[in-house]
Amino acid sequence: MNSLVRPLKKLYRCLLDLREEQRLIRLGQPTPVLVDRCELPLLLNILNLRGEGVEIGVQRATFSSMILETWGGARLHSVDPWRSFDDPSYVDKANAPDSVQETIFQTAKQRLAKFGDRSVMVRATSAEAAPGFAEDSLDFVYIDAQHHYEAVREDLELWHPKVRPGGILAGHDYLDGMVGGDLFGVKKAVDEFAATHGLKVWVTLEKEYATWICRLPE
Repeated sequence: MNSLVRPLKKLYRCLLDLREEQRLIRLGQPTPVLVDRCELPLLLNILNLRGEGVEIGVQRATFSSMILETWGGARLHSVDPWRSFDDPSYVDKANAPDSVQETIFQTAKQRLAKFGDRSVMVRATSAEAAPGFAEDSLDFVYIDAQHHYEAVREDLELWHPKVRPGGILAGHDYLDGMVGGDLFGVKKAVDEFAATHGLKVWVTLEKEYATWICRLPE
């Protein structure tokens, strides 16, 4: 039995190594191909973007945790207000009552606790948090907050100057139209912004809720 198991285990390890090598080659191309956003931290590692980053729109910190598990960077700032808004202009399906927001915040806090000083939770809106970061200070920013056109444009304008040359500006849900009762304008906002600033937009291969990625010129 062992004579059969050992070769199979060796073959399995070889296949895993080959798969990982192919993925690194795919991500290392001048125009990298990412299957989904879970590969973004690997791309950051390949590009040697290992300083400080920001995720905007965190909720339960599922993606923040995944970034920190894979990314070799120094520190991730997880920005989310974790509070309710009565303003009708604040359009977000995650706009739950404060009691719910507090529960979500505690879940995120527990999830990120194991990362110690590499994780910084910033309980603020995108606009409130942005002035706390110097220009050209971040290796990447990932935007996943409000998804209507005006909000995405504002986030892009706020955070683009914070990303250093050669860094990554990216975000979730690259689509327009009605989604779960909300009117999304992410694609339109990103495409217009990229055209204005001469940026190329890469998109993950996900059929729904794809991630968009722009690399700033060095």
